[in-house]
Amino acid sequence: MLKNFDANAENGALTFRTVAPTPQPRVLDLEVRRDGDATVAMPGGSVDATRYTLRPSVHWAIDPFVRLVAPSTEFFVLPGAPPALARFVGPRNYAGQEIEVE
Repeated sequence: MLKNFDANAENGALTFRTVAPTPQPRVLDLEVRRDGDATVAMPGGSVDATRYTLRPSVHWAIDPFVRLVAPSTEFFVLPGAPPALARFVGPRNYAGQEIEVE
């Protein structure tokens, strides 16, 4: 999805449909938005990466209200082909448990 982000995105965002593996599977629309360049501090130095945000998308009229309660996830990607994940910070689940993967 990120490899062809520029070709598929509209206004800096890409919306796609997925099935969430819950006890009763649910179909969700998710939006990935490119937030621009960022510097990620890592042990031994820093890395220049591109910051993306992943959040649910229901309908343009109610999305601002959904985003007040639904968590968004940020991740940083190093440029290249294929993109390499530098760091992920976000909720592990909807109980609000944070996880950080480097």
